[in-house]
Amino acid sequence: MKGHILVFFCCCLLSGCAQERIVDRIKIIQSIGTDIEGETIKMSASYPTYNNASGKQSKPMLTAKSQTISGSLKTLAAESSQPIELGHLRTWVISEKFARKALAEVADIINSDSIKSSNATLVITKQNASSIIAETLKNPPFFLSELVEQNMDHGNTPKTNYHSFINQYFGEGQDVYLPAIKKDQGLLHMDGIVVFKGDKLKLWLTNKEGLYIKLLKDKALTGQYDFTTEQKEKYSLVIWHGKRKIAIAQNGKAAISLILTIELREYPKKINILKKHDLHEVKKQIEEKFGSEIKKMLVHLQKNNVDPIGFGEQYRRQHRKYSENGFYDEIYPNLDFEVKMEIIIIHSGVGH
Repeated sequence: MKGHILVFFCCCLLSGCAQERIVDRIKIIQSIGTDIEGETIKMSASYPTYNNASGKQSKPMLTAKSQTISGSLKTLAAESSQPIELGHLRTWVISEKFARKALAEVADIINSDSIKSSNATLVITKQNASSIIAETLKNPPFFLSELVEQNMDHGNTPKTNYHSFINQYFGEGQDVYLPAIKKDQGLLHMDGIVVFKGDKLKLWLTNKEGLYIKLLKDKALTGQYDFTTEQKEKYSLVIWHGKRKIAIAQNGKAAISLILTIELREYPKKINILKKHDLHEVKKQIEEKFGSEIKKMLVHLQKNNVDPIGFGEQYRRQHRKYSENGFYDEIYPNLDFEVKMEIIIIHSGVGH
């Protein structure tokens, strides 16, 4: 009996110490967008609210303006009738105009833990960030974050989050890249990859180039790839998994090896994938196309002196004498990229 009384007393004590945060009495921010208007920063934030009686949900948006990001966040809280909670933030959308002017401030805010959610993703857009946030209100809660995550897991968007952004921005031997998003005819789409050199926006890469970066960076080598040959023959394939190896020799040779297991979803009807000769020709065609396109992108990055792949970090691991300035002034501009592809084709798609 005494034992039961003790347990009951401890439960009462613990419950009395807990900070009560009832979900329908706070605003759990799920995504924010940041634009710049002159010298003013405009912050937009979306959050779901639920009506238990009707079972319906409303998805309003808060907006605030200030001279700084921190000031905008504080203004959001000041304009809200309920406390706001940023601990479950999943997506932060920034406009291109804002990113060109204030990427350093974004990095400092995230690094100082002012925005608490560590697994949130930073996304950039050529449009107003507020319009992207407003568009998400037409969809279920967390639609935006799930759209980004789905494209990272199964599509052509490289995985990024606050951790990787901070590591790229403040670390050595690599440059920042961020996924991009756009609104087109009322629908949200991933819009490639944006590459920075320090605080400067340098390149806006396509979705296909985003896939190449994903294959050279991510642990999980997945994605979708479509291409048309010079003979106007169309191919569509899904990358299920793969292996990667990158090595930089003292003579300036950057050797990249990729082994990808794919499934063909579409290919010319004249090809019989069950014939050994046809299968060999398809493999050869995909390997040559993939290899040449990846090398073309790497040379494009090299000419613009940006390194989202992290060749500088790779070189530092392999060579004891490393200087970031020395690498990017002398070694990186002269790297000779050699891309070797091996394609393994599993069962073909439905209908073939």
